[in-house]
Amino acid sequence: MTEVMYHITQIEPQKKRENRVNVYLDGAFAFGLKNEVLLKHHLHEGDTISDRLIDEVLLSEEKSRAKEKALKLLSYRARSVEELKKKLLEKEFSERTVNRVIEDFCRVGLLNDRMFASDYAHSRMIQRPIGKRLLKQELVMKGISEEIAEKSIEEAYEKQSEEEIAGMLIQKRVKRYNGEDPKKIRKKLSEFLFRRGFNWEVISAVLSGVEIESI
Repeated sequence: MTEVMYHITQIEPQKKRENRVNVYLDGAFAFGLKNEVLLKHHLHEGDTISDRLIDEVLLSEEKSRAKEKALKLLSYRARSVEELKKKLLEKEFSERTVNRVIEDFCRVGLLNDRMFASDYAHSRMIQRPIGKRLLKQELVMKGISEEIAEKSIEEAYEKQSEEEIAGMLIQKRVKRYNGEDPKKIRKKLSEFLFRRGFNWEVISAVLSGVEIESI
């Protein structure tokens, strides 16, 4: 099948965006491009361009815009591969383009699920300590694999055990319940620790070693 060919009749700078140009094919406006994409594909007025090359050029343009958006998203906070992919797809970039951007970012180290999970887990334990169960749930929800999540959690708990962290939390929490019935206090503390992601084994161990009346 014979390819359709077009002539680039004009390339003009966009008035409001200095880093972009408008490209005209056979006398009619065809598309806008970033200067870097124009230079990458060596496009000039008077050139002949095929449908296939137009597709390549527009893919490069979309990829450039997707990279720009991805960098902006990462400037706000670190993200997992899955988080960034989801955000870019929401911006209506094609899946092919998004996958290429993700591959590029992973290759140069801008995306790294192992590092992201480790930083997230350590930060979480400093800002608002939670149990392993909830921490794993949060990481998995962010697209982190169970294997990476579990390794990151173990590292975050290297200096303190779940029991130690849970004990610290109830020491702060119990002051709210001064004067209440000890059984009710124990129940409230148990429910509080469960909401913070501690399993019943840890909760039982921590509360069994505490005299509620003496706190």
